Formats: sequence, C-alpha cells, structure tokens
Amino acid sequence: MLKLTSEKIVDSTVGTNRRQELVAYALLIFTMVIWGGTWPLGRWLVSEEVGGATIPPFMIATIRYFLAVICFFLILRFKEGTLNWQFAKEHWKILALMGLFSVTIYQAGYLIGEIFTSASDASIMVATNAVWVIILSSLFLKTERFAWRKMVGSLLAFIAVVIVVGFSPNVNVSNRILGDIMILMAAFSYAIYTVISRFFINKTRENTESYQPSSIWIMTWVSLFGLLITTPIALIISPEFIIPATYSTIPILVWIGISYLAFISTIGAYTFYLEGVKRLNASRAAIFQALVPLFGVLFSALFLQERFDVFIYPLSLLLVILGIILVNRKRDENIK
Repeated sequence: MLKLTSEKIVDSTVGTNRRQELVAYALLIFTMVIWGGTWPLGRWLVSEEVGGATIPPFMIATIRYFLAVICFFLILRFKEGTLNWQFAKEHWKILALMGLFSVTIYQAGYLIGEIFTSASDASIMVATNAVWVIILSSLFLKTERFAWRKMVGSLLAFIAVVIVVGFSPNVNVSNRILGDIMILMAAFSYAIYTVISRFFINKTRENTESYQPSSIWIMTWVSLFGLLITTPIALIISPEFIIPATYSTIPILVWIGISYLAFISTIGAYTFYLEGVKRLNASRAAIFQALVPLFGVLFSALFLQERFDVFIYPLSLLLVILGIILVNRKRDENIK
C-alpha cells in the first residue's frame, strides 16, 4: 500500500513537472515570435513610406523607452513593494553604463541599421549576440572559460555572418554593408551590456547582507538610465520634438508600431521570458533565442515581401542555431 502511494506521488510530481515544462515551452516560443516580429516592424517604422519622413530613429527609441519605463516602475513597485532607489543611487555609474550599451547604442544600431539593410539580414546577424557574450565573458569574467565547444560555436556564428553579408538575396536596399555593420554593432553592444550585468550581479552577490537585485529591478533602472542618455541625443538631432504639438504629426500607424515595441516586445515578452526561465533554467531558455532569427526572416518575407533564399537563409540560420546551442551547452559533471 505504501509502495503504491509512493508511486502515485512520483507520477504526480512527474506530471506536474511535465506540465510546467510545456507551459515554459509555450511561453518561450511565444516570446520568440514577438521578438522575431520586431525586425520587420523596425524596418517598416524607419522606412520613408511610414515613419522615416516624420520621426527619426532616436525619437522612436525615446518614446518606446519612455512608455516602457513607466510600466517597468509600476511592475517593480507591485512585485517588490519598493523601488530600492537608494541601491540604484549607490550603483548609478554601472547602471548608466549598462543603459548606454543596452538602450542607446543598441537602439541606434537596430533602428539606423534597418534603414540601410533588410530585416531578414538584421534578424540573423543580431542573433550572434549570444556568441559575443561568450567571447567577452571568457575574456573579462573569471567565472567563464572558453572551452572548445564555445570556440566551434563562435566560428559557426561568424561563418553565418560572412554568408549573410556576402550572399544575401536582399540587395535592393540603400547600403547593405553599412546597415549590416550597424546591426553587428547593436549585437556587440548588447553583448557588452550582458557581460557588465553579469559582473554587476556577481559583485552584489559577494555581499550577502545587501540587497540582491532581481532581473526586473535591473531592467527597470537600466531602462531609466538608458532613457536619460538617449533623450538628449534624440532632442539634439530633432529639436522640433521639444514642442509637444510635434507629436501630433506622428501617424497613428507609427504610434501603434512604437506601442508594440514598448508594451508587447519590451514589457510583455520580457515578462513571458522570465516566467519561462522560472519553469526551466536560464541556459535551457537561452537556446530558444535561436528561434528569433527564424521568425524574423519568415515575418520579413511575409509582411515586407523580402526575398527568401532557400539556401542562404536556412544555412545561415542553421549555423547560428548550432553556434548558440554549442556556446550555451554545459557538460553535466554529475553524470557517473
């Protein structure tokens, strides 16, 4: 009787864990669909036919993060009951540095890059961010080692970039090389931000008695500092936006696109991603990011009528996905 009860408990636990994994998979795939959609959307927003003639890229980024920061602070206050602004004041320099790389420079590369290159190319090349993170972490963080799997994964991702830059079928763009360089700058910038954030988290963990910043806390304050850095740049470039009436000239479709970037891509998808990570783990969840370029290419072909080469893009996607899997793979040292 006791054995039967124990078997039922085990079966119940296995069933619960399985359901948790399925929920995590659904959340993560949905997140990647949302993030994949940002690439054709970004290209559409900065095109001359839509937002290019009425709102510059830096102002798109400023409005996006202005809306997102408000939501982030409301969520942080609700979840943690406090903003811990004293801790942010104490570490404002590193938070500002993270904001510079993850918001200002990344958004510049992302939006300006898509003025010159195709969304399909951009979505593939920015996925190499995971590889740059591993390389930089191995160089600057003592907790990371550059194993052979990471070396091979990095090489595969680099080959994918060479293939896209050299053989992309979407050549009907204003300056593909310049655009590709801007996108790679965005990927590298976000990798720098990721490494700095890991360093910041590792340093705070050394003092167990102090506040341990959560992911939502870091995202909130980094976004705020990024907004504070980006806004003056945007207003210097486009001083007409100092006048509130100028915002009424922005087409409603552009407002809808920016709202997608702010509320669905930044707030919603980030929340879904964290929920997925809770049910799996960070390394397993990171593999799903390989789906972003897949959806990016598919949506770009579907909504922007970009060319889809049946050899170049599948090969590049395969190399990027294999590279991400290799650099995130960890040897199980507990196997006996």
